[in-house]
Amino acid sequence: MNNSANGKMDTSSIMKPSEVYRKTAKRSVMVAPEAPASSFVPKKREMHYYAVEINNDIDYRSQFKVTEVVNGEEVDYTPHSLSESPYADQFMKFNLHLMHDISMLPLYHSRGSMLRSKTRSSMRGGVGGNKQSIDELINGIIFETIVFDQSAVPRDEESLMHMPVPFTKSFVKITIRKSEFIELHAQINSTVAKGSDQGNAVETDNRLYDYLTVGKGKVRRRSDNDAQTEIVLTNSRAVNTIFVSQATVGSYVSNFEMYDTLQGVVNKQTQITPHMQSQIAIVTGDMRNTTAIEEESNERSKMRSVTQQLFKSPAFKKAILFIGRTLSSNYYNSGMQRFRNFKKLDRSSTDVQYKYSLKCLFRLIPSNPNDDRKAVSDISFCYTNSDIVAISYGLFSFSSQHVPSTGDVFVWSIKNPGEPERAYYYNNPVTAICFSPYLPSLIAIGMYNGSVEVRDVADDSNMPIAVSQRSTSPGCAPVVGIRWLKQVGNDDVGEIDPFLSLSQDGSVTRFHLGKSPYLLGFTQMTLERIEGHPEGIHVPISPIMTVAANRRPQGLYITTHPVDNDIYYILTDEGCIHKCSINYQHQYLEVLKCHDGAVNVMEFSPWSPRLFLTCGNDWYVRIWVDGITRPLIELLDDFQPIHWTKWSPINSTIIVSLNRITCSIWDLRRNILKPMGKHDLDSSYNTIAQFSNSGTVLIVGNERGNVLFEALNDMPFSPHFQYDELEKAIYRAIGNDQELFIELKSIGFFGYPNKKAVRT
Repeated sequence: MNNSANGKMDTSSIMKPSEVYRKTAKRSVMVAPEAPASSFVPKKREMHYYAVEINNDIDYRSQFKVTEVVNGEEVDYTPHSLSESPYADQFMKFNLHLMHDISMLPLYHSRGSMLRSKTRSSMRGGVGGNKQSIDELINGIIFETIVFDQSAVPRDEESLMHMPVPFTKSFVKITIRKSEFIELHAQINSTVAKGSDQGNAVETDNRLYDYLTVGKGKVRRRSDNDAQTEIVLTNSRAVNTIFVSQATVGSYVSNFEMYDTLQGVVNKQTQITPHMQSQIAIVTGDMRNTTAIEEESNERSKMRSVTQQLFKSPAFKKAILFIGRTLSSNYYNSGMQRFRNFKKLDRSSTDVQYKYSLKCLFRLIPSNPNDDRKAVSDISFCYTNSDIVAISYGLFSFSSQHVPSTGDVFVWSIKNPGEPERAYYYNNPVTAICFSPYLPSLIAIGMYNGSVEVRDVADDSNMPIAVSQRSTSPGCAPVVGIRWLKQVGNDDVGEIDPFLSLSQDGSVTRFHLGKSPYLLGFTQMTLERIEGHPEGIHVPISPIMTVAANRRPQGLYITTHPVDNDIYYILTDEGCIHKCSINYQHQYLEVLKCHDGAVNVMEFSPWSPRLFLTCGNDWYVRIWVDGITRPLIELLDDFQPIHWTKWSPINSTIIVSLNRITCSIWDLRRNILKPMGKHDLDSSYNTIAQFSNSGTVLIVGNERGNVLFEALNDMPFSPHFQYDELEKAIYRAIGNDQELFIELKSIGFFGYPNKKAVRT
């Protein structure tokens, strides 16, 4: 209500009756302002007409239906009909009362101020009136916020009044789908021989078609249709397959033909003996002399030589290789797709479960012509082609009672898991192998007798590029590790990068490849046993005086620094890591005690050049930071020596470790007390493992010579900020150790620039 300060009504805001009527009911009878007061009363016939019109519109609208499929169920989103809403009934009834009150306004004005006060009181809540002002009524009609008074409704209509139910849907979604394809006509193109019955029928049909379309018969109702070809294709009889007829006929066979036929059958089955030659001659009636027999044997030897030359032909070998790939792709199709990550999981999927499971895709089983059981000693992937993997077969455990007499190196391709692409055979067990990260086709191979050679897998001749010799590399201990080095200076431009070779006797040899067929090697480092208490974990020294059988420790593993090209690390059976430099011979930079027993593997994190992990025979996997002599995290599960461990290339907080029986998957973000996944792979003992270049498949070798490709399934998604999650997990793990926490804080940022990952 618009009231002035003295309590009187402001009549300037009151609209004319005609204006109010136009805004309240758009389909009611329009009244002119100059019409008399008696004409404001609507007629029943007109009201009935508009009611019928509204009902017809409502019936037409009720024919439409809006549905949508939600979670496999069809949901009806059709808006509710206005005719069934109590709100519409209330609005129509209120409109009738309002029209009646407006029609009575001129009578009230003609009677004077008494009627005006009565009208004011009726508008403010008098008997039979509404408790709202005219401005509030107009605003309520516009914004649909009218509150009806139940007292102003007659008793017979009070049962029909209900509060309006608001419509909760803010929009209606309509999905338009493509209808099914309906094929009205289809005609397959065919080609037949001219002059035959089918050819004559086709020509007759074509002539009839021309008569009906372009000839005299075109004067008729027709329609144009598209065809596959606009011209008639004709072929000569020579290109068609000639029908082969079969029949039983008689033929003459001479004695010479019988002899040649029998001679060929015997040659295929077994070698011809003189007795058989005499029998053949008797049957055929042709006693051939010795000269003719010698000529035939010479012809057969020529055929064998041609066959051998065919088998040695590179083109024939490549053709066999391609056929083998095609056949293997049919059998290992699902495993190849999983290895290539063709089917990636959606991050928004609700069916994802973190089970840290392993699924065997396929296994590589080498052919062993000597029936000599050889273990998988090392695995190396090509750096540029993730489908190529080199596997060495020989001796893994040097305490084994059975030492194989031979060794092999097979280069496999995922395109053909059935047969290797390259095969190199040796008279000694192979113990180490490594692809070059700088020249991807080169591969260095270490033997049990201490010899080393380099091969090019792209060469089909199976000849090594260079081999070591006793005059330059006099070591005779087994080679346990090989690592390639990057050329530091520009003086040796055009030369092949050198590599380091670690022997079991603790000596490190540096080899260079030149133009000669021999490797040029010289001694880079000779290890010495550690005396006293080195930095690292504290291991008490036995009070009993012991004398070692060998004054040099046993070398077990060698790795290089991911950033500094001149730094490399040597792992020994004393549990120590020797940090060395190629610029300083016979001198250590640092020595760190990591395990109580032999330390087997040391690997840097792909997200940090200072964070690394180690595993050893004391059952532990320890995580270290360069600059702190205490381990940050210690992982312990089984009471068995751990042969191999490594960071996941695609998830910064996941670590995989391997012992003789089981494979454990650790997640530092979730738990450091026990692994999230633990799996038994095969009945044979595990030896060595390696991640694929994609990081989604784990390749595990065993002592039987089998190599298992295990897919890492049901793994957590890689975090968006890998380094941040790794740092957060480490700080959470060492939160209770305040001294270690302060030391790690003093180091600060220990990742790569821009927190990126670098493959080591």
